[in-house]
Formats: sequence, C-alpha cells, structure tokens
Amino acid sequence: MSTNARIGIENADGSITTSYHHWDGYPAGLGFNLVKNWNDPELLAGAVALGDASHWADTIGEQIEFDQFPRSDAYYAQNVYYGRDRGETGVEAITYKTYEVFEKCFLRNTPCGEEYAYILRLDGTWTQISVYAKEVKHDAAESIYKARAAMMEAV
Repeated sequence: MSTNARIGIENADGSITTSYHHWDGYPAGLGFNLVKNWNDPELLAGAVALGDASHWADTIGEQIEFDQFPRSDAYYAQNVYYGRDRGETGVEAITYKTYEVFEKCFLRNTPCGEEYAYILRLDGTWTQISVYAKEVKHDAAESIYKARAAMMEAV
C-alpha cells in the first residue's frame, strides 16, 4: 500500500501549484523530507512543476529509467517523476487560484485520493492538511519533526 499526498507551493500571486506524490506521504515520511530539504521556494517550484511523482528524495535529479529492476541507487537518491522518467502524459502540476480554493477542494474531493497535502506558504512555513482527520496545521514543521521522532523511536 501507499500513502498518497499532494505537494504544493504558494506563488507570488496567491495561487497554489501542486503535484501528486505516491509513496510514504505521511508526516514522518514525505512531510519530514519536505521540511528538512525543500524550503527553498525556487527549488520547490521547479520540483513541483515537473508534475506527479512516484517519490521524492532530497534532489530533483536527472531523467532515469523508471521501470528498472532491481531499483538502482539513483532511483532512491532523487525525485522520480511519471512524466520525465516514465514518459506518461496527463501528470502535469495543477494550479489553484488561491490557497482557500485549494484547501476547500482538497478536503472535499482530492484529485488522486491523497491523504495529506503539504504547502510551502509565502511566509516560508509549511501547511499540512490531513483529509481523514479533516485537520489543517499551519506552521506544521514542529509537529512534523515530532512525528518523525516518534516514528524513529518506534523502530
């Protein structure tokens, strides 16, 4: 099974550009990766613009062969995109007019059945939305770090 998520960035005009993320989208997984490695708005915007992804690491990376088995180190060391790396179409980023429109749409009817959304806001904070809990956490970095610490203690 996978925990699907949506990664987004608030643009200067107030719109929100997002893309789908397939694996480990829970706060201690993808959420932790984002707050630790993806706080540069330009870098994040470039990564989101590449569209839907199988998984994100700490770098955008270069085009790789998506379906290589066994998976190479390169597969896990970088972001892997359905469009760039697999050649799929219809996997482009989605832009919403405002944050409020995105939040309402996400909580009501997520595009790909995502459980979480993470949005880097213009003020540099991360907002985390949980569909099942119907919960929105603004400035979510601290709670994401706590979720990661709890997960690491349990291992």
